[in-house]
Amino acid sequence: MELTDNKDLFQNIFNAASNGIGVMRPLYNKKKVVEDFTLLLFNDYSFKWIGDVDYKGKLFSEIFPSVKENGILEKFIETAQTGNTANFEEWYSIKDINYCFRFTAVIQSDVLVVTAKDVTEKKQSELTLSDALAAAEKQKRLYDSIINNTPDLVYVFDLDYRFTYANKALLTMWGKSAEDSIGYGLRENGYEEWHALMHEREIDKVVATKKSIRGTVSFPHAELGRRVYDYIFAPVINDDGEVEAIAGTTRDITEIKQAEEKLQIGESRLRSMIDQTPAPTLILKGDDLVIEQINKHMLQMIGRGEEIIGMPLIDVLPELEGQYVWTQVQNVYNKGIPFNQSEVYVPHNRTGEIRDYYYNLAYRPLIEDGQITGMIQVAVEVTEQVLARKKLEESESRFRALVNASSDVVYSMNADWTVMRSLDGGSFNAGNNIVNWLEKYITPNNQEKVLELIAQSVEDKSIFELEHKVPNPDGSFRWAFSRAVPILDQNGDIIEWFGASNDVTSEKEVQEVIRESEEKFRQLADLVPQIIWTSEPDGFVDYYNKRWYEYTCFEENQTGDQSWIPLLHPDDVPFVVGNWYKSIESGNSYQLEFRLKNGKTGEYRWFLSKAVPITDKNGVISKWFGTCTDIHEQKSITEKLEILVDERTKELQRSNADLQQFAHVASHDLKEPVRKIKTFTSRLEDHLQDGLDATSAKYMDRIHVAADRMFNMIDGVLAYSKINAYLQKPTLVDLNDVLKSIETDLEVSLQKSDGKIIYHDLPIVEGALVLLYQLFYNLINNSIKFAKEGTPPKITISSEIIEDKALIKVEDNGIGFDSVQDEKIFETFTRLNPKDRYEGTGLGLSLCKKIAERHEGNITASGTAGNGATFSITLPLKQTQKDI
Repeated sequence: MELTDNKDLFQNIFNAASNGIGVMRPLYNKKKVVEDFTLLLFNDYSFKWIGDVDYKGKLFSEIFPSVKENGILEKFIETAQTGNTANFEEWYSIKDINYCFRFTAVIQSDVLVVTAKDVTEKKQSELTLSDALAAAEKQKRLYDSIINNTPDLVYVFDLDYRFTYANKALLTMWGKSAEDSIGYGLRENGYEEWHALMHEREIDKVVATKKSIRGTVSFPHAELGRRVYDYIFAPVINDDGEVEAIAGTTRDITEIKQAEEKLQIGESRLRSMIDQTPAPTLILKGDDLVIEQINKHMLQMIGRGEEIIGMPLIDVLPELEGQYVWTQVQNVYNKGIPFNQSEVYVPHNRTGEIRDYYYNLAYRPLIEDGQITGMIQVAVEVTEQVLARKKLEESESRFRALVNASSDVVYSMNADWTVMRSLDGGSFNAGNNIVNWLEKYITPNNQEKVLELIAQSVEDKSIFELEHKVPNPDGSFRWAFSRAVPILDQNGDIIEWFGASNDVTSEKEVQEVIRESEEKFRQLADLVPQIIWTSEPDGFVDYYNKRWYEYTCFEENQTGDQSWIPLLHPDDVPFVVGNWYKSIESGNSYQLEFRLKNGKTGEYRWFLSKAVPITDKNGVISKWFGTCTDIHEQKSITEKLEILVDERTKELQRSNADLQQFAHVASHDLKEPVRKIKTFTSRLEDHLQDGLDATSAKYMDRIHVAADRMFNMIDGVLAYSKINAYLQKPTLVDLNDVLKSIETDLEVSLQKSDGKIIYHDLPIVEGALVLLYQLFYNLINNSIKFAKEGTPPKITISSEIIEDKALIKVEDNGIGFDSVQDEKIFETFTRLNPKDRYEGTGLGLSLCKKIAERHEGNITASGTAGNGATFSITLPLKQTQKDI
């Protein structure tokens, strides 16, 4: 029967179906290939999706245009051509809503019957379930990744204290696998008894209280050694509210603990640094700006004691309220704006009344965790400098008078250095004429280089300094040191230069003499068998004599730490280097024995190394002078000791003789150029006779004074070096007789200064007469030399016997010295006063100290600036040594 014979029956069957059903007839092209379908019939359920449309006789792809894109049409065509039933699911969009259908296509006679079941909800459920399973699996992977890659230890206990879980970090710490660990207790996993008992008690407590507990413990890690851990035990509670397991996490806090310790050390160092800084400094904390820390310099400046620590700054200095400086303090704390300003005017109460002060101030906020918690203040008082500058500004005429009285050339220069105007009457004076500085004062072959230096100073707006030759009309030249300062306008542009030039010809000549003397020193040093070396104040070795290069086989002029440390025996390196830099830090003399590698043989030999600091007139170390003496034979085996000691003694005697000869030759060679300076200066004076003007005569006098001072210095050095050269037998010395001889020798000085020496009943002591004479002569001569202007010197010498020693005091009424210099004055070449007012070499008191120590005694000094000085000498009445 034809499908369409009974349409009513057929339509009723269609409409009763719970799925969409459609009947389509294949549409063939000329090649008998199905291209599309003609729609014949749809049941009522189908209209749920296609709507009320006139579909009969129309093409399938026309009513459902998307079937070509999603492959539905292609699969229906395949069924029509092959007769194979199609059964598939596909998504289809109807009115912008996506539906998923399960299609069944069957070819029946010459028509295609298609059943479409809506499986959208089922498909969405499946997708949702699939997504949920994927998300859960991803979450599990994420959880496993986090737990097993975290450095923290993660684990779970059951109620019998057995591990039911342990992450990778914990297994690594144990050095075990999960199979060997899970299901076992604390002890089986390597915990010590005390450790296991402690955790079992804590697990019991968590079960009983249902609350977490936290603790810190130290125990060994399988790879990292002993570590410190912070741990938490938390209850795992089931639906019935009972604890079914205990979860734990443990974190390695070893580095945190170490960091906390370092932080505490850092804070301690910070406090120490603030206490020791020379600038007045304080730290304020909190909204009330309470003084948390303050150094002694700030306390002295404020005029208060440590009782102010813990008080708000405004309570300590209430007069600051409303002042400019207090506003800046608040800006720093409230806004975090740093404050730097010089010469800030701050009236406040330091001495019991409000006075005007000026300070250079620097304020910085203290920031912790991004928040301002306080501030640090540094204040340097510059009141005296400001007042002095103001006075200077108010006395321009006196300044010009001072400039005109100067022996230097003082001048002003236009911005590009083409025009120079002299401001004074110096030796290079151009008079009232305007000149070109470069052409007049720079030799032609140096002008290009000087132009480059000037251009650089102009670009940088920096001070110009230059030591240069000045041509003379006769073709000769002089040396000058020129210094020019740029003067800026309010926009920071250079408007002119202010400069001065000083004739340094005589200084250059003296420098040349000194250079020649240094060269002779190096030549003489190369003759000494010991290694001789010098270093900078920071310990950098900058000179060796030839003996060093002969021993080490180094190339000459190879200096510095890398030239000697690698040659030390490895066992000696820490000890030697540590002690050497400790001496550099403390300024104390250095003496050590160590082994040095011979560059030729490769053997290590023992050396005795000594070094002493050389200080300037202010006591600051300017150089280290050292020697290294080969003492290898002294370190040989016991049976050869006496022979080696005898040989070394002779060698040292020869060395001492060489050193004495070196000192003698050095002093002679150093005197020779000084003699020539004095000789040729005298000849020049005789040659010129009355042709010398006042300035030239003054320069001649300066040369004489400098040469005499150098002569005295050389004699002083020689005397100081020779004091240990000869030993003397002790004899009984009456100090009263010594003082009488000194009075006679200083008769002229005493009469000239109207000075007096008062002494009586001085003791008789054993000692070397010549040395004791020199000791008291130097002290009394110093008292006369350092007398106060207009006050006759008065020297009082008293004594008392304490047990078996004599205490002699030498007191004067001279200029005295600051008490902080008590120890420094005995150092070699130390001068506390300017050499242009008080003659001397700086060796006298160091000689006194050496003489006292050779007599098994000592000498100390005390004084007050402007109120005289007292020297206390302690000498034994009887010597225990055979030779002095």
